[in-house]
Amino acid sequence: MTAPVVRQFVGTIPDKGQAQTAFDTNVDAFLDWQALEFAPDLVAFVTWADGIRAALIAGNLPSLTGRELDAVRVNAAGDGVEFADVTAAGWALLDDANAAAQRVTLGLVIGTNMPSFASPAFTGTPKAPTAAAATNTTQIATTAYTRTAVKDVLNASGSAPLYACRAWVNFNGTGTVAIRASGNVSSITDNGTGDYTVNFATAMPDVNYAMSGSGEDTDSQGDVTIARANGAAKTTSACRIKTVNAGGSAQDFPSVEVMFFR
Repeated sequence: MTAPVVRQFVGTIPDKGQAQTAFDTNVDAFLDWQALEFAPDLVAFVTWADGIRAALIAGNLPSLTGRELDAVRVNAAGDGVEFADVTAAGWALLDDANAAAQRVTLGLVIGTNMPSFASPAFTGTPKAPTAAAATNTTQIATTAYTRTAVKDVLNASGSAPLYACRAWVNFNGTGTVAIRASGNVSSITDNGTGDYTVNFATAMPDVNYAMSGSGEDTDSQGDVTIARANGAAKTTSACRIKTVNAGGSAQDFPSVEVMFFR
């Protein structure tokens, strides 16, 4: 098909409202020819362009199989894309409308923002709110709380430090020696009249501990003295003591109470 020639008649300027029927007819004929002549090529070009675009996308994306719920992200190198696995909980979190709904999705306790774990293993320096004095619940105790709570429990006042008793024992020192009650004392060795060795269940950190004791005198002679046995060196595992009556003689007492501090 040969393209029609569009000619403008000499001496006329086509304009709206002018009677240029012959000119207008020529232009319409040219446009019709152009549409028929090039339309198939234009459609083919668009189809080709769409195909190239799809091929480029497919060549740069990982497989879409099984990735319906995953998110696409740029990889670390910044030169491609990859999929990020998103769990059901993650999608639920992304769908939540606000922070409160997100805490519910994650299983957080509203008000404390603390998740429930069976056996958490913390690292670093975890912190928690300090409980009020005299609190007696399952709330976590901070170091700030325990430094004051221990004194409160012991009804101690002032800023002076406290030092715990490392071992104590109440035993019958007459006949066959027998322990009535004790703490960190494994046994009592009877070395003779008024002579005993207190054996610690767990060793002392050193031999610089202090001892204090009292006893019961059944013969009504007066004061009872309990002291370390003469010439017996203290050790971290035991301490040898003696019990003496008011007359200065060694004597077995039915009740001997000894405490050790360090």
